Amino acid sequence: MHRQPINPQSVIIHSLFISLPMMVCLFWGVYFLIRCFQRNDEPRVWTLLTLFYTAATVLYLDHWLYFSGSRDNMLAAWTYIIANLSVYPVYYAYLRALTRAKRSYETAVLLSPAALATVFYPICHYAGWMSDDQFLLITRGCFAVLVLWVWIRGYQLIRNTRQRMDATYSDYRSQLLQPTHMLLVFIGITAAFSSLLNVLGRDTFSGSELVIIPAIVMSALLYSLGYVAAHTTLPQETVTQEEEEEDRATTEETDELLHKIATALREKQLYADPKLTIQDLASAVGSNRTYVSNCINRRTGLSFSQYIARYRVENAQRVLCDPNYPTDHEAVANAIALSGFASDQTFYRVFKEITGQTPIQYRKSKG
Repeated sequence: MHRQPINPQSVIIHSLFISLPMMVCLFWGVYFLIRCFQRNDEPRVWTLLTLFYTAATVLYLDHWLYFSGSRDNMLAAWTYIIANLSVYPVYYAYLRALTRAKRSYETAVLLSPAALATVFYPICHYAGWMSDDQFLLITRGCFAVLVLWVWIRGYQLIRNTRQRMDATYSDYRSQLLQPTHMLLVFIGITAAFSSLLNVLGRDTFSGSELVIIPAIVMSALLYSLGYVAAHTTLPQETVTQEEEEEDRATTEETDELLHKIATALREKQLYADPKLTIQDLASAVGSNRTYVSNCINRRTGLSFSQYIARYRVENAQRVLCDPNYPTDHEAVANAIALSGFASDQTFYRVFKEITGQTPIQYRKSKG
């Protein structure tokens, strides 16, 4: 019986596909490394993204070597284990840097399995304390725990940061973090897929063309992660984690404060300042930011940014109904300029959310 000769073209295509995740990670690793050396206000963010994609490049280099037939290599297995246990903790460190979260030991704890594996895998391998398969089984368990921890804590981090931003700024800058929700969706999908591959083991796909499927899926996810991260930045002063003062205001005091807030906003037209912050409003009414924020939230059920948006839309409605503006374009432009909206996009989105109509539809309905 004659063996069917191997098609060289098929070998090349197979090799290309299984190397694709590595090449995607290498591309983004180089990109973020270049960003590190450019003048910017986010050196820590870009450094952590560089480390994330460097670890991912090493991980998928090991995958490529494995599926290309390079097995029983202690060095490759060692780097694979370290990279596998490092990628998600480093990504979580990036999320903390992006949102200006307080420094803590959490990332160090998450990286401890990788650090321990760095030391103990060579010892276990050469001393024979446990087999490589047993060590890999422990690694897969640690990986699953890390993935779940990073996804849950990452979601909490982004949610709390957005709430804090909405309670501090009136310009809806929390929308800048919207892409990070996409990132976490991608992270969740990537994590679930990676965990499944870990459970199945690499041997499941060894010698099979099915390996192309996870290679394509992971490449798409890894590219999406890099693309969204590259386009997600926050102003330097955006996120603060100040210790709030305890609020012991009575109901009567809260009602009186809300009246002062409403009066100041209408008489001084504070809402017309696109950069209005909770501190600016607190200073205007002779209070502190904690009392003002809690007062607005308790009495209206709105965040500071949502509360100010109501005043801005109310003013925009008055401008849109002004017959002195001959065209719709002129009326809308002045509504934006005189009402304190930070951008046209924010104006259109917020106006529609509050009134249920576009500015033009509202103007025509009142005309």
